[in-house]
Amino acid sequence: MPKQLPDINLTFEYQVAQKRVFRWVERKGEQYLMLKAPQILETGGQRSGKTSSKLIYGIQEYCLRYEGCAILVLRRTIKELDEGVIADLHALVDNKIFHFNKSDRVATFQNGSRIVFGGCATGAERDIEKYLGTGYPYILVDECGQFSPSIWHRLRLRNIVNPGCRPDQYGNMPIPCIVGCTNPIGAWWDFYRTVFVKKEPWEKEDGATKAADGSWWIHYPGDSMPTCVYNPHDYYFNHSTVLENQKYLERDPGIITRLKRMPPALRKKFLDGYMGDVEGQFFECWQPEYHVVNLREDPEAIIWQPWQPVIGGQDWGVGHHNAFYLFTKALVRHGAKLPTGEENTDYRMKTVCFREVAPEKTGLTSTEFADLINAAAYYPRLPEDHKQYSDISGKRCKISAIFFSHEKFNRVMEQHSPADEYSKVLRERGLPPVSMGTRDRIGSAGHMYDQLKLGKLVILSSCPAIVQSIPTLVRDPKRLDDVMKTDAAADDRYDGFRLGLYGMYKTKGEPAEMAAARESQRITDPFARYFFTRKKQYETSHMKDEFRQPEVPVWMGKLEQ
Repeated sequence: MPKQLPDINLTFEYQVAQKRVFRWVERKGEQYLMLKAPQILETGGQRSGKTSSKLIYGIQEYCLRYEGCAILVLRRTIKELDEGVIADLHALVDNKIFHFNKSDRVATFQNGSRIVFGGCATGAERDIEKYLGTGYPYILVDECGQFSPSIWHRLRLRNIVNPGCRPDQYGNMPIPCIVGCTNPIGAWWDFYRTVFVKKEPWEKEDGATKAADGSWWIHYPGDSMPTCVYNPHDYYFNHSTVLENQKYLERDPGIITRLKRMPPALRKKFLDGYMGDVEGQFFECWQPEYHVVNLREDPEAIIWQPWQPVIGGQDWGVGHHNAFYLFTKALVRHGAKLPTGEENTDYRMKTVCFREVAPEKTGLTSTEFADLINAAAYYPRLPEDHKQYSDISGKRCKISAIFFSHEKFNRVMEQHSPADEYSKVLRERGLPPVSMGTRDRIGSAGHMYDQLKLGKLVILSSCPAIVQSIPTLVRDPKRLDDVMKTDAAADDRYDGFRLGLYGMYKTKGEPAEMAAARESQRITDPFARYFFTRKKQYETSHMKDEFRQPEVPVWMGKLEQ
């Protein structure tokens, strides 16, 4: 077995970090340099050699080994292609062994193999349609964090041996593989982190279960055997930084200093290759330890006020992910919980998101979703020894309003709109009809940002979908005050959340009856409590009485004088 990776020329040498994704495999007596999985993610810091090494590998092990082999190299814009991977091609590979067509951006080798360089300017699927007419046994997606899961899956379907490809001298055909290279940034970084790093399916269907080996299975109706919907062995990721790319450091020793001078968040991403939250995220003020309340760990963290209005927010449509959220006002412990034996009495009025309906599957009807909302319209369950157990725990809450996507109020027929039909279904279940949510995306995004920044909004840990979605939301580069619109589930959940939050009513005072009942409990003498209660009942019943000056005849006034 070879001990050293072969090079196609002397201008490129694989670094140690770049070799981690390779393995040697014997096929019909010949040694082949293979990738460790059919889907590879190269991620980490800037200038770690992610793209250049995988371009060389594609040329070496596909284009030059197999005659007529076609590989695809994709990036967001043509300009980025010209300045990035196409420049790498001319710098690293001898121009004598290929011909480059500048207009088509196709590099053709002497054996008939080709590299097709493509752009996907808008990020929409229609941009890649022109590249899907044939197969590509090797696909390289540069800065893949900018490409949606849908595009990645479409490319994977075309990751097959193209018809013109011929076997090598040993009779072997290329084994298809798709590689994505990215810094841990971009609107879709969370997708790649989920499937490659976390080793989980991006969308968990209802009924899906995880096996001991990390695979996910689902038993579809009518099938005799369950289907594997996610195999962790199909995914492999490699993390590297510029510190592991000694060849580049020799050419540009000042790169480390420049990266260290970047703002802390960018320095973490581009120098250290930090794979956490998305850089460029809209809600950079988001702090889960501060904004997320776990009632299991701290049942006393919230003092509920059942007289406060309960508001719903919903984004719904048959063709995309649906989400519904319930909000109310309550007193929330401000700051960290104090050590055992000490009570943090600093409670402040905040908006609390306490209920979430965010199914993984799409295609739910209005009736199905109304049933889900009806089943969710309850306060959280509390321990039996909780002071508010009898008043709150598992009690039905009265929803005052549901703010709904404004486009659903468009009348598609003469008399009715989708919102009208949906409202009818909600009324049948004792729920309020939907109200038109705000059209102001920028205003509602700014409002949500302010509420988080000022510490006026918390979310229960029992609402995991929105908790996971908020740190993945990024700024729209064309409108920096708005969240970038995508077709991810996180975007639909954000829409439902912001509609309800923006429509949240002002805080209400405690009803006089409840205040009197609470005060009466402090009186230990039953006799005194009785008269106190009767007094408060009288005051409450006459609270709205108008005071009117008694009418006195003029002549009586004169007699007094």
